[in-house]
Amino acid sequence: MARSTTTVLHGRDRELAVLREALNRLRVGAGAVVIVEGAPGIGKSRLLAEAMRMAGRRSVAVGLGEADPSEAVVELAPLLRALFDGAAPLLERSALPAVRGGPEQRYWLVQDLESLLEDAAAVGPVLVCLDDLQWADAGTLAALRALPPRLESLPVAWILAARAIQPGSALDDLVEQLTSRGAHRIVLEPLTPDAVAEIASEVMAASPDQALLELAADAAGNPFFLVELLQGLREERLVRIEDGEARLVEARLPARVAASMRHRLARLSESARQLAAAAASLGRGFSLRELASMSGAPATSLLTPVEQLIEAGVFAEHADRLAFRHDIVREAVRESTTASARRALDRQAVDVLLAAGAIPVEVAAQLATSAEPGDEVAIGLLKDAADALGPRDPAAAAELSCRALELIPAGHHAAGALVATTTVLLHAAGKADDAQAFARKHLRNVVPAAEEAAVCLSLASMFALSPDVRADAGRRALALSDLSDEDRAQHQARLAYNLVQAGRPAEATQLLQQARATIERAGDLATRSILRLADGALWYADGHFDRALAGHEQAMRDGFGIGEETREWVARQWRSELLAVLDRFDESLELISTGIAAANRERQAFALDFFETWRGRQLFQTGRLPDAAAALEGRFDVTSRIPVAGALYAAGVVALGRVAIHTGDERHKRETAALARTMLADGTPANRAHGGWLLALAAMADGQAAQARAMLDAAGPGSAGRITPLYPMDVTDDPQLVRIALAAGDSRLAADTVASAEERARRNPAIGSVRAAAAHARGLLDGDPAPLAEACLHFEAGPRPMALASALEDLGVGQLRTGAPAAGLDSLGRALVRYTEAGATWDASRVRRRLRANGVRRRLVTSARPDAGWAALTDSELAVVRLIAVGLTNRATAVRLFVSPHTVNSHLRHAFTKLGVNSRLELAHIVAAHTGEPALEN
Repeated sequence: MARSTTTVLHGRDRELAVLREALNRLRVGAGAVVIVEGAPGIGKSRLLAEAMRMAGRRSVAVGLGEADPSEAVVELAPLLRALFDGAAPLLERSALPAVRGGPEQRYWLVQDLESLLEDAAAVGPVLVCLDDLQWADAGTLAALRALPPRLESLPVAWILAARAIQPGSALDDLVEQLTSRGAHRIVLEPLTPDAVAEIASEVMAASPDQALLELAADAAGNPFFLVELLQGLREERLVRIEDGEARLVEARLPARVAASMRHRLARLSESARQLAAAAASLGRGFSLRELASMSGAPATSLLTPVEQLIEAGVFAEHADRLAFRHDIVREAVRESTTASARRALDRQAVDVLLAAGAIPVEVAAQLATSAEPGDEVAIGLLKDAADALGPRDPAAAAELSCRALELIPAGHHAAGALVATTTVLLHAAGKADDAQAFARKHLRNVVPAAEEAAVCLSLASMFALSPDVRADAGRRALALSDLSDEDRAQHQARLAYNLVQAGRPAEATQLLQQARATIERAGDLATRSILRLADGALWYADGHFDRALAGHEQAMRDGFGIGEETREWVARQWRSELLAVLDRFDESLELISTGIAAANRERQAFALDFFETWRGRQLFQTGRLPDAAAALEGRFDVTSRIPVAGALYAAGVVALGRVAIHTGDERHKRETAALARTMLADGTPANRAHGGWLLALAAMADGQAAQARAMLDAAGPGSAGRITPLYPMDVTDDPQLVRIALAAGDSRLAADTVASAEERARRNPAIGSVRAAAAHARGLLDGDPAPLAEACLHFEAGPRPMALASALEDLGVGQLRTGAPAAGLDSLGRALVRYTEAGATWDASRVRRRLRANGVRRRLVTSARPDAGWAALTDSELAVVRLIAVGLTNRATAVRLFVSPHTVNSHLRHAFTKLGVNSRLELAHIVAAHTGEPALEN
């Protein structure tokens, strides 16, 4: 971080105004984000320092953290420094719950930090400053994607500084997200001539003459280089002060500016030069003891060279440590030495830092670039760092593991373990192509068959991977020779399960017919349970829902064994889907609430995400569109380079897209359409079907029947006839497919769809929604109001109001067409009520147009909610705002309501928009006015 010698920040009035506005927002209880970007030395750190000074005058608690290039893989390093370090830490480190290892560590750590910051903001306003984010680790960037938006209703401000942001980088994605939510972005430009003159006057303590100003222009408006130039002129007496004017004596650059760092250091003693080079390998800050260890000399012998370096403007003192005066200086010192010398010093610095208490992951980045082949210590440390980093940042861990492999001599005993680890890490990082290329090159040549089978088993069980990738791992294992019956059974069962999940039921059925005897012979109860899950999924896909539930429940009773905890969570979630297709939504949603509570209690982020995604799907199906949007929005990253993995998430994308269509939410329509196109282009058959289906529905909503029909085939050749039922399915989709087919003139597809729906109804005569969907589809195909009326009767007795509204609308249109206007208008009116109650504003508008076309004007129905104000809040939003208003944190509110903090944030954001407020303080006053409960004070 730069330390300018000027006392006033010159030439940044506009930027300071932005910072003052951000700090003013804290007074009213609202948050703010400011992003500062610029070249090295342009004044970013100086601007942060001024913001911190301004905050101190306003009694705002301040924390500062700086990213360091040597800590590129140290989880949340700059953020944790900002929150927990310093003379007056923002947060107490002892208040941070112990973090367990595992792949979900980052998720829960960010949750914990959010809760602690909420508590801190309840005491007083907070400012978090982070500098040099171009070097930040992936965890810090992930936390900054989450925390500022979640805390924007609290007095928490963020000032984030970085060098020029590279397009397409993770930092660029973060900045784009934050600015889209209202963050101010400041790009620091070179200082104006007037600002240069002001700085020259301050440094010289006199007014600069024209010659001095002309020479100062050589700094190109960069404050760091300008101050360097001016101080150099004073030191070398190239400026004379007379009568209050600083007059240039000789128009040349001072030696400290004109010379390269190599030549500047050459003016110092040899010991000072060596010490500077050694310090540059230790990082931006270091202790005298670490310098002594690097030089192999007693600390007392370094006092003189340290003083020389301080006087030369290379080092600066900060409390009990030393640091380079600016990153520009440190980088210049490193460039002044040869590449081979830098590498050797970097490697030595690793040993010094380890001896001082650093852990492998803290020195891993430096070790990866400095170690030589055959360095056994480096190989071991890089492997340890990769193991530690893998659960939270598999991409960075894979790079370290690959580097360790590069250092290993041929035939090294650790090669097999590293190859296995790297294969898994590459898959976990979403780099399936790289992982498969790596496996083809290394796995079979280095790892024994038994270990390769174990790696494949691990991959086949990783639910974060695409089911096709998991299936490929199973096929590779089954191609190995000398597999035991037990190993073969494990792989066969998992392969069958993964094939169903990928949307390949025919392949799964064929495999199970061949493998069932092997699986039964192995006698492994856990493997048999996985087989039952695969069987149940096939029954489900084939429309035998009671059988699917029975097989699933037997699998749950038998259990899945050690190491299959994730599968058990997924199985618990899948039971909620089986209950939903049986119209047992109350039981299903209760099971989801129980699962969310357990996932929160046991800190299972993966399970929490699954359950909340499924809750969103079911809230959509049960006609609670605003609540469905709250559960689903923001859950799928449109900018992510990692594709949607698995049909479960693909179904969530479709549900959010359908909510957006029915509510007329253009932003979410665009975002989910982009995800759907990604799923079409690079997905499993199940993903492609979901993507094609959503795009077809969107096209149909836009009145483009031909385009909708084309999207049905986009999932693959001949896919239109089998795109429904999807996996997982909505049992009321068939009428929508018939509507598309008829509008596009495809009578065969319409007839085939009706036949399929009626066969499913015959298989499930007790499920009202399945029978209703078949009748609805038949009524559309035949243009007959009678089966449409039958569909409405079945839907009215069930839990799917959106499906009922659709059937009522079609019935009304049919009745008007067949000469029953009174009945038709009544049906349309009833459809309007249902759509309005569900929050389906787009559908309600369409029905109003139909009514107006027939001479009926119904602007409002009794159940309509206003768009703004207290009465506009849904029951779920009311529940959230009441708890937030009395001081509960997001997490505490989530636990109380059996939802995730993500959903709490969504409800809170919607409530703020409806109420026209920006902070929880304002919210508390509104809640008090409507409930009589006392308002919180900031």
